[in-house]
Amino acid sequence: MDRFFKLLDEFEEYFLATTLMLMLILTFTEVVSRYALHLSFAFAEEITINLFVWSVMVGAATAAKHNHHIGFTLVSDLLPPSVRRWLILSVALVCVGVLGLIGWYGVEMVLSQMRYGQLTPALELPEWIMGLAIPVGALLCMIRFLQSGYTNWEELGKEDAK
Repeated sequence: MDRFFKLLDEFEEYFLATTLMLMLILTFTEVVSRYALHLSFAFAEEITINLFVWSVMVGAATAAKHNHHIGFTLVSDLLPPSVRRWLILSVALVCVGVLGLIGWYGVEMVLSQMRYGQLTPALELPEWIMGLAIPVGALLCMIRFLQSGYTNWEELGKEDAK
């Protein structure tokens, strides 16, 4: 299992670095071409927006892995480790449930885009390729919330045993 998470870590890091670099290059090129050459590339905005959506979804999974999502811990920090352990597990399971719904509706959206043959406006690529960011990102987030919940469960169990 550790090998799986290590591969997932590497995939997320390289994916995020690559999408950020591509967005930077595309946006810089677009700005320079608009102001220096008075030309605009219609595809640049479309690609940048879709790369941004993909990077947000993968970045959300990375944030879940590191417990960097916004949380209100005032009450949970006052609880004993045994109670906090169950609270953290409950929160992780609720997050997984919500992400499961997002993923489910994301799959329905992608299937609808495929069924109707929707294309992107500028490049006329299949829209479902861009739409896959939602169910794939939701799945990655689910995996990471389960991983984080399990890690926190174990750490609090050790703290409670002391």
